[in-house]
Amino acid sequence: MRVERVPYRLITVATAAVFLAACGKKESAPPPQTPEVGVVTVQPQSVPVFTDLPGRTSAFLVAQVRARVDGIVLRREFTEGTDVKAGQRLYKIDPAPYIAALNSAKATLAKAQANLVTQNALVARYKVLVAANAVSKQDYDNAVATQGQAAADVAA
Repeated sequence: MRVERVPYRLITVATAAVFLAACGKKESAPPPQTPEVGVVTVQPQSVPVFTDLPGRTSAFLVAQVRARVDGIVLRREFTEGTDVKAGQRLYKIDPAPYIAALNSAKATLAKAQANLVTQNALVARYKVLVAANAVSKQDYDNAVATQGQAAADVAA
């Protein structure tokens, strides 16, 4: 039985020797060198205080500017970014097409007024002739209807 214990004792002694050897004094590392740093002397001075931050802005009042008429813009009457008032003219538009349309409308009105004068005279004439049975009632009714159309043309 003694023979069997020798290997266990040998293993135990060898293990203890390894542990004791590991616990020995290690060489210490040299102390770290102090890093070099820059030095600035503090002097009193005024420094603006502001911070740049990322972000988005949006207007609290938004106005949608829409044209009331079509046309060629000749001049802008405001500066971008300035305040404008209600009713303020913003653009100068070429008046030539509007002047031409106005002249055409005036000519159409004059024509309608002349036609109305003619129809009024015709109705007055036919009224007397219908009473004397010189003109048919149908012709008189047509003249009255045409007079109404002429009056509507003047009103339009």
